[in-house]
Order: sequence, then structure tokens, then C-alpha cells
Amino acid sequence: MKILKTLGNAVDPNYWAERIGTKSGARGTSAYDKAHNSKLATWTRSLTGWRWWAWQLGPCVLLFILIEKGLNYANLTMLPW
Repeated sequence: MKILKTLGNAVDPNYWAERIGTKSGARGTSAYDKAHNSKLATWTRSLTGWRWWAWQLGPCVLLFILIEKGLNYANLTMLPW
């Protein structure tokens, strides 16, 4: 049973992300702590109202457009029409 669990962990991306996130960093600071205390994270947590909505939707819309344009070069589309 231990062999199967080890094999399952070896191919599970969540296992590796958790391991890297908690074990990385110097002197007890993990990657999670660094990300949580970054300037960008602090700035985004301070957004309210329309600025929060613009931050949430703006990059997503731009990413959607870029992916759609890339798929159009291969004669594919994400859009149903």
C-alpha cells in the first residue's frame, strides 16, 4: 500500500506544489509567506469597488482574447458561434 501511495504522490502535481511551497525559502520563510507578503498581494487586497472588479476582470478578458486569437491561427475557436 505504501508503494502505491508513493507512486500516487510522484505523479500528483498538488503534492509537488505543496512540498515546494512549504519547503522553499530561507530561514523558515516559505514561498507561501513570500507571496502573501508581496507588494502586489498587499496592493490587490486593498482594492475596493470598481477597482477590484477591474483587477479581477481586466486580465481575464485580455487572456481570453489572446487565447482566442492563438486558437484562430489553428482554425479553432473557444466561442460557440
